[in-house]
Amino acid sequence: MAKQTVLDEVKNRMKEMQDSKAAQLETIRQKQTEARSQIEAAALAMKQATEEMNVDSYEEAKNRKRKAQTALDMYNGRYEQIKQQEYISEAESDSVVDSLLEYEKTLAEDFKAAAAVHLKKLAELLKDYKAAVKDTEDTLTSWQRDIHANYNTRGAMTRTDPLTGEQTHRSERPIAVHAMPYTGCPEAERMGHYLEKEAPLVEG
Repeated sequence: MAKQTVLDEVKNRMKEMQDSKAAQLETIRQKQTEARSQIEAAALAMKQATEEMNVDSYEEAKNRKRKAQTALDMYNGRYEQIKQQEYISEAESDSVVDSLLEYEKTLAEDFKAAAAVHLKKLAELLKDYKAAVKDTEDTLTSWQRDIHANYNTRGAMTRTDPLTGEQTHRSERPIAVHAMPYTGCPEAERMGHYLEKEAPLVEG
């Protein structure tokens, strides 16, 4: 069974306190309902005693009604007390909040430690990729310089061939395969910038 974290403990404690409060309020609601029923029953008995002109029954019913009303007033007061009262003291609350803040610091340190492992792997992946791209670019440069110049614009430019009248992507003069130096895909560039920002984790 996994060990409970501070967060688990606080959440469980919250639930216990809230459940306890809800149970107390529900008990009082039931007593309030009983008291209201007793008040109604006593009122009916007073009415009947009045019709019968029975003083003893009237007095007895009146006392029951007064007692039930007193109980209802008490239940209403207790209900408001429980509903409005704070679960724990401010000092205890501060202690719980501080424990959660400390837990967040621990989470942050654990995250950085775990992330560093993956970032180091990404840094190695990026390094190998950049090296492969540079090797490929150097070979392209050597090929164009030593083997055969490049005329193919590969769709970057279209012109009409004066001899055939057809549309062509071939340049009239040698051009570089890349108009701008190519150092890798945009994703690799973005990753490189990110890893630079997180250098302490990568190099740590």
